[in-house]
Amino acid sequence: MDPAGSPERMTPEYLHNQLEARLSELPGGAAVAAAREAAFATFARQGFPTRKLEAWHYTDLKRIADTELELFPSAPGAADPAEWLSATGIESDAAALVFVDGFLVGDFAAGKLGGGVDVSSLAESLEKLGPTMDADQLQSQPLAALNVAFARHGVRIGVSAGTEVDAPLHLLFVSQSTRPQACQPQILIDVGANARAEVNVHFAGSADSSSWVNAVTRIALAKGAKLTIQRTQDYGPAQTHTELTDARLAADAALSVNMIDVGGALVRNDLHVRLAEPGANCELVGLLLCSADQHVDNFINVDHLAAHTTSEQRFRSIIGERGRGIFRGKVSVHKGTRAISADQSSDNLLLAETAEINTKPELEIYADDVKCSHGATVGELDDSQLFYLTSRGVPEPVARGLLTLAFAKSLLAESSWLDIDDRIVDKFGLALPEDVGWVPSS
Repeated sequence: MDPAGSPERMTPEYLHNQLEARLSELPGGAAVAAAREAAFATFARQGFPTRKLEAWHYTDLKRIADTELELFPSAPGAADPAEWLSATGIESDAAALVFVDGFLVGDFAAGKLGGGVDVSSLAESLEKLGPTMDADQLQSQPLAALNVAFARHGVRIGVSAGTEVDAPLHLLFVSQSTRPQACQPQILIDVGANARAEVNVHFAGSADSSSWVNAVTRIALAKGAKLTIQRTQDYGPAQTHTELTDARLAADAALSVNMIDVGGALVRNDLHVRLAEPGANCELVGLLLCSADQHVDNFINVDHLAAHTTSEQRFRSIIGERGRGIFRGKVSVHKGTRAISADQSSDNLLLAETAEINTKPELEIYADDVKCSHGATVGELDDSQLFYLTSRGVPEPVARGLLTLAFAKSLLAESSWLDIDDRIVDKFGLALPEDVGWVPSS
């Protein structure tokens, strides 16, 4: 939105003018303001990523660059955090923060987590700690640079050394406005030595929201720290979502990320994990549900920078009519490392002739003494399995529904995750026994 209030297209020149006009109103001191300017310069040199870039070969962001978006939306009107918590299946007494169109609604919930946990707003963190990301981290991430330049809202979570947090902290980011706007939240997570925590991140939105959420999550795990991230995205059909999660793991730290994408029109998830010191390990699990002209792109990058590090990637996609999914998972084993273990798998189920998946697991190895594997499968429901079920009296629609659920649940059974059966059934119109009145014979 320009100073007079009318939105314009998202050209670098327009964006810079808006930043200059509102810079003094954004949180943080002089060092943060300088970091914002530097971050925007990084974005301006590159602009919005295009399909000419290898990393963006399958995803076109013209819908963002050519859209009139409000860059500094006003606080939302009436917003009931309890209503959104209930809609997303979060218990009312859970430790939860709810952000609506970028703005925190309700109170912080740090007290429910016990001692050793510090939860503060992004504004407070910027005032106390200064810039949130190094310039080097942004060089190949123009959208993250744009976030750093414009970010107003978000949260920092600090877990003190040795603290074991029993209950998860839920972060719910809701897109409610019917006006097209850009929301650029930041999540900063710092887990101290030998501490343990879980953070559940939920992105959701109303059916008629057409906003763009450009999120950045920065994770730092100290020696021996353990963090679990459960992330779900279930926007309405017109939403655009881009996200960078950047994690650095010290010695013997462990990161587990479980991610599921259900909604949105165009979604791009970048996940970059740096195993920086010996003994660090990560487990990355993802489920993508896509149909009805949705486009969801997962780009995963794991850097093994130290010896005796381990990574595992397990991703599955279920693609329905006119849906398009992308999985690109890269593992880089750097020079001078040894005793590396890395596994990748990408399994994809197509439910219609118009469904499309592009998958590319990739290994880049510059060291000896490694144990690395990768693989990808793409296919439809197995005819022999369908025949087995139907020949035993299972109606074909029910057989298809059961096999589709089994494909997802065989991944989820290996992870601590939400029960998403209903989402899968609704998403693809699956039939289950109770839907057709079929009862197995004894």
